[in-house]
Amino acid sequence: MAKVQQYLGLDLSQDTGELISVVVEKYIEEKLRTKAWAEKTYLGYKVIYQNLITLLNDKCIRSIGAVDAQRVKSDLQKLPANLNKKAEYRGKPINRVLKMDIPASHLMSIKTINTMLGCYSELFKWAVKNGYSSTNVFDGMLLKDTRKARDLRQPFTPADLKHIFSDIAIRNPNKSWHKWLPVLGLYTGARLNELCQLQRKDILKVDGCWCISINDEGTNQILKSVSSKRVIPIHEKLLSLGFIDYVNSAAPAPNSMVFPDLKLLNERYSHTPSRWFSNIKNRVLDDSGRKSFHSFRHTFVDYLYNKLKLQGNPLVKALLGHSDSEITSGVYGSSFVVEDLDQIVQSVDFDSFGFSVND
Repeated sequence: MAKVQQYLGLDLSQDTGELISVVVEKYIEEKLRTKAWAEKTYLGYKVIYQNLITLLNDKCIRSIGAVDAQRVKSDLQKLPANLNKKAEYRGKPINRVLKMDIPASHLMSIKTINTMLGCYSELFKWAVKNGYSSTNVFDGMLLKDTRKARDLRQPFTPADLKHIFSDIAIRNPNKSWHKWLPVLGLYTGARLNELCQLQRKDILKVDGCWCISINDEGTNQILKSVSSKRVIPIHEKLLSLGFIDYVNSAAPAPNSMVFPDLKLLNERYSHTPSRWFSNIKNRVLDDSGRKSFHSFRHTFVDYLYNKLKLQGNPLVKALLGHSDSEITSGVYGSSFVVEDLDQIVQSVDFDSFGFSVND
């Protein structure tokens, strides 16, 4: 009988528990108190959980059942992305928006919906653990995304790279990061913000090899995940272009920014470089829709997999900062010696693609 009640969203007992809004508040308070969330994370999640409260009409948590969760899942698939940013939806109650004829091109992506459903599942998991609910009604609710990751973000082709590195904005840079960020992205596979937030202390020799340390130990440095902490040996191409000399001149103190012109915006230094590079690729590439600065990372990975035949090699995951249950975490995020990582990095030969970076 209890299972039937839970599925239907009924609770015939006296105790229906706290309002979902109260539980959300307690959950958020704990996340902030334990510093589990950064400020940007909090601001994003606050909106996500407020939407849940609205969609559930702020019901008591013990009266929320699987039918309620299914309805929330269904409603999310009818809502537009950037609900509070698009003029036609801004300021309108969610219940009213749900009755509107939303164009398919305005709807939230499967990835966004699954992010929200994942947040709701984490909330209810916490609620069960802390005695506010007896069941995680959002467990296993994610939508199946049949798209391949490769189709969502494409690598650059050799022709793309030739066009990009021939562009005047990179050949004759106005700022130091105009020169260095694209070539660093290509030869390290690092994420844009990981490069933008680098400090002098992060450019160091490890076992005789010049390396870039990707970490969150400095002021305003953040990581995508724990496994993102790593060291990447610096390719000989970057050394021959004078990267170390540049760092020594641009960042005199250990905590000096490698790219001091970049400003922090929404906890990241990558906002301006992202827009700058987007303008370049839109100008020089015919098929720029699924390509961005992150495509350098995909290009780097493609070379390791297709040219060097390293598919499935745990060393690649160590270089990219991907989690691997077989990698034992150490000082630099993996148990591998830097010499092994360096051997892979130095084997990357983009000169064979028929283009040259800013010499």
